[in-house]
Amino acid sequence: MQHDMMNMFAVPVYRTSLGRTFSRQEMEFFKHSLNGAVPAINNQSSVDKRVLASPAMADIRSFVEGHLAQYLQTVFNTSNQVRLQITQSWLTLSGRGQSHHVHTHPNSVVSGVLYINLAPVDGINFYRNEDNIWYELVKQQDNYYNAFQYFVQSSVGDLLLFPSNVRHGVREVTEDVQRVSLSFNTFFSGHMGRDEFSNALTIDVK
Repeated sequence: MQHDMMNMFAVPVYRTSLGRTFSRQEMEFFKHSLNGAVPAINNQSSVDKRVLASPAMADIRSFVEGHLAQYLQTVFNTSNQVRLQITQSWLTLSGRGQSHHVHTHPNSVVSGVLYINLAPVDGINFYRNEDNIWYELVKQQDNYYNAFQYFVQSSVGDLLLFPSNVRHGVREVTEDVQRVSLSFNTFFSGHMGRDEFSNALTIDVK
């Protein structure tokens, strides 16, 4: 039967690529930052939670900020003088048998991950919010509308940006590889709302 399916209120996941290999200085910075990495729930994390503020990360930070600006323009398309300001940024290390638990990022608008080292088949899983699903049906096959999980295959140098409230995680590493990624959070910085609606707000994120 003839019909239209309209996908309303899409979840905007943005993918791009650094387009080059990491420099020796950048790789040395990653290695140094992960020396003495602290335990996380199922893997390890850098002690430094502002790695993108390092001079060694200047080029990568500029790359990330450029794409955050593009994400803001495309997704929010606002006339407010506001930007997505990077707040915290950190490195994550996962070895064989480790994983990254399913989670969200509180106190953040858009989160991102830059992949530094990966297994051949690797990436990130996003999960549908099941809290409002009050029924259970046996699915014959996953599709865009009924799937609870969506896997995004990624490669070294890929950058993903996504809403911070979307649940996501990484499967257990089964290969002999040191999986390294750089993650970050953001928040609105600048002028929001409208004076005439009594909801104007200026935020200066440091």
